[in-house]
Amino acid sequence: MADIAKLYELQKTDTTWEKVRRRLVQIRSLLVESDQLKHTRATLAAAEAEQQSWQAKQRAAELEAQSLAGRITDTEHRLMSGQVRNPKELESLQASVEALRRQRATVENTGVEALLQAEELNTTIAAARKAFASAEQRWKTSQADLLNEETKLKKLFLQCKKQRETLAAVLAGEQLQRYEDLRQRKAGIAVAAVERNLCTACHIQVPTGVISAARSQSGNFVLCPSCGRILYAP
Repeated sequence: MADIAKLYELQKTDTTWEKVRRRLVQIRSLLVESDQLKHTRATLAAAEAEQQSWQAKQRAAELEAQSLAGRITDTEHRLMSGQVRNPKELESLQASVEALRRQRATVENTGVEALLQAEELNTTIAAARKAFASAEQRWKTSQADLLNEETKLKKLFLQCKKQRETLAAVLAGEQLQRYEDLRQRKAGIAVAAVERNLCTACHIQVPTGVISAARSQSGNFVLCPSCGRILYAP
């Protein structure tokens, strides 16, 4: 005789087991950095890199300006020392000093612009750091929640496994094989309860005679005329 009640219990256990398994797989995929965290980190890194680039330009300009100042001093010293008497050479030295001064002015302007750009990025970086810290905190909280959920689901997963083994052990081999075959062909649902005269799997009304036969549980499996699943009518 078909033990429909135990098959239905097995079906409920398998359904829960499968839901738990899918959720565990989903949790594993979520235990990584969120897209928001990656985005805020990248935004912060880009702003910091840009600031470092401007700071490097400012330092380079400062060093170049210092070098030019030294060259200007040396050239002016030669010009004023009286050691050079040739008018053309004196004219050349004077032109050199003026060119160096113009070059130093350009370099100093470049350095000031670089410094201003670097300082303007302070506000951007501060906002990016705040956004990153907030995203990181939310991510850590969600990860903790997921890990707690994972721990609970793993326990439930093992409970379902043990319960399935217990139920399967008391069912006849032929019944269990029929059940497994139907599960493979019916998207994991082999046994469906009848509630309010409806099959809970396909939600189609079941004829009264079929329901009566399912309730009698006196013979072979009674199948839903619509979806072909085993009916359980308590």
